[in-house]
Amino acid sequence: MNKKLIAVALAALPVAAMADVTIYGTLNAGFQNDKVTNKESQNRVEDYTSLIGFKGSEDLGNGLKAIWQVETRLHMDGTNGKEGSDVRPSSDGLGTRDTFIGLQGNFGKVRLGRISNQLNDLGLVDPWAYNSNTGANGLGVFTANGDRLNNAVRYDSPTFYGVDGSIMYGFGENKAKDVAGTKKASDTLGLGLNWSNDTFGVHYAYQKEFNPGSQVNDGRKTASIHRVEATYSANNLFVALGYNKGTGYDWNEAFSNDGDAQRKLVSKQAALTVAYSFGAITPRFSYAKGWDQHDTDGKIDNSGYRQYILGVDYALSKRTSTGVSYGNAKFDRGSSLAVGGVDTTYKTLGVHLTHNF
Repeated sequence: MNKKLIAVALAALPVAAMADVTIYGTLNAGFQNDKVTNKESQNRVEDYTSLIGFKGSEDLGNGLKAIWQVETRLHMDGTNGKEGSDVRPSSDGLGTRDTFIGLQGNFGKVRLGRISNQLNDLGLVDPWAYNSNTGANGLGVFTANGDRLNNAVRYDSPTFYGVDGSIMYGFGENKAKDVAGTKKASDTLGLGLNWSNDTFGVHYAYQKEFNPGSQVNDGRKTASIHRVEATYSANNLFVALGYNKGTGYDWNEAFSNDGDAQRKLVSKQAALTVAYSFGAITPRFSYAKGWDQHDTDGKIDNSGYRQYILGVDYALSKRTSTGVSYGNAKFDRGSSLAVGGVDTTYKTLGVHLTHNF
């Protein structure tokens, strides 16, 4: 009898120890049809960014807390993080999304681990449910450089009169000699600045990659990107406007994610989203444009793109929604996303079901 009581008491200990742990997540999947110029139409069941996470904190006294989070990507379509013949490693491992430990207090918060860059904090102009690797029914080209940095340290300031800022550094941990014999690593610097009130918001993010890519001895120097987004939200109306300027990033980074930044390539993009809610129904529209890119020889003719998305979401409850969206993205024949050297149009019709817990 005493052994049974002891066993019950021991079994209860982990429950008590985990009392401050929050379990959360999103299950998000959809059916979509893709059509690409000169290619066969393709039906898909896609994951639209499902995840599960665990987070918690401990009060250390004097206004100081220890904070932590473990967040993991899930794929509802069973691809295990791989798309077709894609050879990238699976993204369905433990801690593949924001996973960190840190301290928070009146000074703000400091975190160490795998952490979103400031570009990933933005994306307010891109509220769509979609798969950025396959679909044109989301602004995946405009928001392509939103990512998470490994080996990262990030500081976020407290908010003063609606203003806050952040700085982070991701250590490449791959220092080696470049072609000039100088030892360098593929480190990344990120900066963010935000201002908002109940109606308006302005958000800025900057990232600079030193020796981008997996190698540091191929003659590259740096790649950088600036993004600004402005938002208005009141009386059921939401409007977001965004602008990107990148040096060393090609359009195909949206789909390849291979870190193969081109050192001298300059790209400019803008995007607009408008949404209006009628009770549980929210129709929305987005438009994005990428101007002709530039390299060391000047403008690359016919290398831009244009994209529009139409859709509507219906809230089945506070945590469950469904919706339909149609996206059309045309890449000019000089763009890296054009197929066969001709103007190429990507068309995607998607229907999603989303549950947050």
